[in-house]
Amino acid sequence: MLEVREVTHTYAPSRRWRRSEKQDNVLSGVSLHIEEGTCLGLLGSSGAGKSTLGRVILGLEPPRAGQVLIQGQDLYKLSPQARRTLRRDLQVVFQDCYSAVNPRMTAEQIIGEPLSNYESLSVQEQKRAVGELLECVGLSAADMQKQPYQFSGGQLQRINIARAIALKPKLIVLDEAVSSLDMINGAKILRLLGELRAAFGLSYLFITHDIKAACMISDALAVMDQGRIVEYNDSKEQFLQSAHPAVRSLLDSMLAAHPRNRHRELADMPGASAQ
Repeated sequence: MLEVREVTHTYAPSRRWRRSEKQDNVLSGVSLHIEEGTCLGLLGSSGAGKSTLGRVILGLEPPRAGQVLIQGQDLYKLSPQARRTLRRDLQVVFQDCYSAVNPRMTAEQIIGEPLSNYESLSVQEQKRAVGELLECVGLSAADMQKQPYQFSGGQLQRINIARAIALKPKLIVLDEAVSSLDMINGAKILRLLGELRAAFGLSYLFITHDIKAACMISDALAVMDQGRIVEYNDSKEQFLQSAHPAVRSLLDSMLAAHPRNRHRELADMPGASAQ
């Protein structure tokens, strides 16, 4: 479904602070792949390059070198029309559910936007589709006319997920999609994502710093550190046994009821193993 080949990216310095010395790469030779219907959890500390890689995969920031292949097509070598066609199969759910929507739009307008851009539906057909999408994410068709401020954070993230699945995409990039939610709502969203993946055969790139969340939803785990993929594990068990300093640092930062229970709590989580 997705293959990233040796992607390198560097942010150009501002003119005001331009220096003659070589700039450090934000991404350095990053390669990964996601099979159809699977979820890859991409872990790493802040500044590791996770979100930058997500933007490159989404087509928002062309890399300085390397390739992004979606269903075998090089995203950055396609014509504008071909890229637009491909983009309907590539959607995103961002961390901040509030800034990801237009506060003046209703839920119907937010979810219906991709349908308006890619489908030729009548007003009634689109309204029916939006109602079905709302119900699909655990809300009600009666919520259609509500505006973002009338939803809780967890409910609004469901609106964003409904928008992301509206076109039945092949791949969704989830960029810290639950990190701004409380524990209860975060767990509900993770369960919802699992159900939607099973129902529609979706593939996910789950970008997060939350080990527990990644283990709950992911089939495989990759770890980024200083712009590189430093670890790739096909199962949670392999991840726990890794001796790489970046992995150990992530594990040591995980909070638990008591420090000595940290790894036990992670190991006992249901659904964490590759499916």
